[in-house]
Amino acid sequence: MTAVRLANRGREPHHIQLLRLEEDKRPEDLAASLQGPVLALPSWAKRVGGPNGVEPGEEGEAMVYLAPGSYVLICTIPAHNGIPHVALGMRKSLQVIERPVLKPVFSGHYHLAMRDFEFSLVERIRPGRHTFYTVNRGSQPHEVSLFRLAADASPDQIVSAWTLGHGAPLPGKLVGGITELEPGGEGVFTATLSPGRYALICLFPNPHIPDSHARKGMVLAITIK
Repeated sequence: MTAVRLANRGREPHHIQLLRLEEDKRPEDLAASLQGPVLALPSWAKRVGGPNGVEPGEEGEAMVYLAPGSYVLICTIPAHNGIPHVALGMRKSLQVIERPVLKPVFSGHYHLAMRDFEFSLVERIRPGRHTFYTVNRGSQPHEVSLFRLAADASPDQIVSAWTLGHGAPLPGKLVGGITELEPGGEGVFTATLSPGRYALICLFPNPHIPDSHARKGMVLAITIK
């Protein structure tokens, strides 16, 4: 179990997507597969989560389980020109060494389930710093992007602005979440929430249609009082 903390010292939003490579693959193989104009991760790069997007100057945190093996950290958020940050060189490899490993036990203040294509969150969220135990119960990879909405903005406006490209102004700000998890994957993210309106959004593209899961209804609006 590893806490991964992201401190955004850049000028654009960033996140960390952790990828575990299959045993016969190397970070150089992943770099070669990401050279095309369209970002498509190979099947041998397994998504294991990480802290999702935060704005410049902000920090995010997620708890993930890292089995021994070869990993690559990437950022898939697009730059202002629409090119994903990973295609501009934002990736880093790491090796997780063998050691006695206990079965991972995840817990959190709130239980968040991801399905095809919806979020399920039973508990009422209160202000404060909280952890969200997140599990992917769907048949496709999913992620959670947590946005704080601007006054009078709607989650649909966030999705529309994001779809237009990262140069479009967002009616809100990224405040964390967890990056993509494979089906059956689980992890924990931490966020500090003050009273206001928020939205949980899955921006992962549906492989069967040229659009994000959010367009299929994977959006959950939350009001914290």
